[in-house]
Amino acid sequence: MSITPTPPSTAEDVLLEIRDLDVLYLGTEDSANVKACSDINLAVRRGEILGIAGESASGKSTLLNAMTRLQQAPAVTSRGSVIFHEHPGADGVDLVGCDDRAMQRFRWSDISIVMQSAMACLNPVIRLRDQFFDVLRAHDRSLGRARLQDRAAELLQMVGIMPDALNKYPHELSGGMRQRALIALSLACDPDLIVMDEPTTAVDVVMQRQILNQILRLQQELGFAVVFVTHDLSLLLEMADRIAIMYGGRIVEVADGSTISENPQHPYTRGLREAFPSLVSERGKRHGIPGSPPDLRRLPSGCAFNPRCTEAIELCSQVRPELTVLPDSIAACHVRRMEADDIAAHTILEEAR
Repeated sequence: MSITPTPPSTAEDVLLEIRDLDVLYLGTEDSANVKACSDINLAVRRGEILGIAGESASGKSTLLNAMTRLQQAPAVTSRGSVIFHEHPGADGVDLVGCDDRAMQRFRWSDISIVMQSAMACLNPVIRLRDQFFDVLRAHDRSLGRARLQDRAAELLQMVGIMPDALNKYPHELSGGMRQRALIALSLACDPDLIVMDEPTTAVDVVMQRQILNQILRLQQELGFAVVFVTHDLSLLLEMADRIAIMYGGRIVEVADGSTISENPQHPYTRGLREAFPSLVSERGKRHGIPGSPPDLRRLPSGCAFNPRCTEAIELCSQVRPELTVLPDSIAACHVRRMEADDIAAHTILEEAR
C-alpha cells in the first residue's frame, strides 16, 4: 500500500507538484550513473512554508535544482514532472518540458531562489542598484529610472537595509546584509514561490535569527509560498507548516511541524530530532545516529536506512518500504506500517513479490 503525498492536482491550493521525479548524475565510460533523487512525489501549497531536511548528500539540493530547472550537467531529470499552477484551479505547466526561453517567463516573477552564499549570486563588480534594476527591467521594460530606484529602495527597506546601500558593491556589505539583499532581490517581481537553499548557513546565529524572523514576517505579509531546504531540522520545527525528510535520495517522511517535533514516525526522523538539544527541557545526554549516510552508487538492499536503524527487522533488508499513510504522518517504514495496519512482515513480503 503506497501513496503519493500530494493533494489532488485539481486542488486550488496547490502551487507546485513534483510527480515521480528521478534525477541522475550521468557517469562516464569508467563510472555508472548515480540516481541522486528517486521517486519524489511532493506538493507545495499556496502560502505555506514547506521544509526539506536531511543530512548532507541526502538529495536536498539536487531536488531543489531540479525543481527550479537550475541543474547543470552531469545532472539530468530522467523521469517525472514538476507541475507549476500559475493560478488557482488552472491547468499546470510542466517545467521539466520547458526550454530555457520558456523558463524565463517563470523565473523571478513566479519562482525565485535564495542560495546559501550571497557572494556566489551577486555580481561583485556591479553596484547593488544595477543588479536590482536588471531584474526589474527583465520583467517590465516600461519602468523608468525613478520607478526602478523607488522599487529597489522599497525592497531593501523590506529586509531592514537603508536605501543608500544601493550605491554599494556586494563586498562593501556585511555577510548578513548581503544575504538580506539577496532575499530582497528574490521578492522584486512578487513571486508566488521562493525556494531557499540553506539561506542562513553563512551567517552567525544572531543574524540567522534576524533573517528567519524577516522571512516569516514577509511571508505572512505578502503570502508567497516558501520551500526551505536545510540540514538543520530545529530551524524547520520553528517555522515550517509541513516538513519532508530525505534520506538516500528519497523522501522517507512528510508531516506537519508539530508531528515531526512530538511524534515522528520514521526512525531516521526520530534520530534527527533527538540529535538537537531542547532549549527548555532538562539537561540530558543526546544521541546521534550511528554510521554514515549511504553511498548512492551502492545503496543497501531494502530500506536504505536499515544498516543504521535500531528498529530494523529482517524485512527491512529485503523490501524497500514505500510511503504509506500512518495515523499522523506519511512515512516509508515497514515497522510503523505493521503497527498501524496490524499486519505481519510476511504479508508485506508477499505484496512485494
